[in-house]
Amino acid sequence: MTRILCRAVLVLLCLACAMPGPAPASAAEGAASANDLKIVLVPYGWITGFSGKFGARGYETNVSNNFAQIDKYLNFAAMAHMEVIYRDTVGLLGEFNYARLGDQTSRKGVGLDGQMSFTMTDLAAFYRLGNFALGQQGSTASFDLLAGARIWTLDMKLSAEYMQMGDSVHMQKSWVDPTIGARTNIRFNDRWYAELRGGVGGFGASSTFTWDTMALIGYNFWENATVLGGYRAVGLNYESGSGRNNFKANATLHGPVIGLAFTF
Repeated sequence: MTRILCRAVLVLLCLACAMPGPAPASAAEGAASANDLKIVLVPYGWITGFSGKFGARGYETNVSNNFAQIDKYLNFAAMAHMEVIYRDTVGLLGEFNYARLGDQTSRKGVGLDGQMSFTMTDLAAFYRLGNFALGQQGSTASFDLLAGARIWTLDMKLSAEYMQMGDSVHMQKSWVDPTIGARTNIRFNDRWYAELRGGVGGFGASSTFTWDTMALIGYNFWENATVLGGYRAVGLNYESGSGRNNFKANATLHGPVIGLAFTF
């Protein structure tokens, strides 16, 4: 686990060194940019543990993996977050997560070898209600309302063996869930801040229910760069079809987050 975290930090630091700084601008252009438009780009790693029940075409498997076992079941992952903020009041955010996972389990003479890849993309617009002073030490807090959609793609492969009979199934499903949420950003001083974000969605439109929550601490070590660390959890309850067309996923994905935020 320590080795994995060290590698993640090294990759993110390399990204920071390779990322070009903002182009020079005149004082007037700089003021206009600061007042009107801000772009935030965050490459990050989500060390994802997962637990729950997955099923396809009549087969089911219960999976429970702690994020500390990531070297055993995570084959590949890629994550990124981007925001565009206009006049510190309205904006758009996009977040992309991809992971390819594998797991094995057995019970009562049935062996199930499950492999799953998932893509989760969040798109949302937000409105900032305002910035509020906290106490007498210069601390401030902003509060945003979010509304958008979460786009899922799950690709599931289950290989089953019962006695001397074997079978395997492969199904892929994509769907879109409406989402709503809120976010607060608490700035303690020029260097340190915290971010809390949460939301719910689905409402039976596609998934029965989906939710997410995240807590981050950030340290601004350069004018345009901030290192981030925290924890994120996402829940999903989805089922479609019946019999040979049945597809279900009732799971929670959770684990630490580490990343770098670049502001332009």
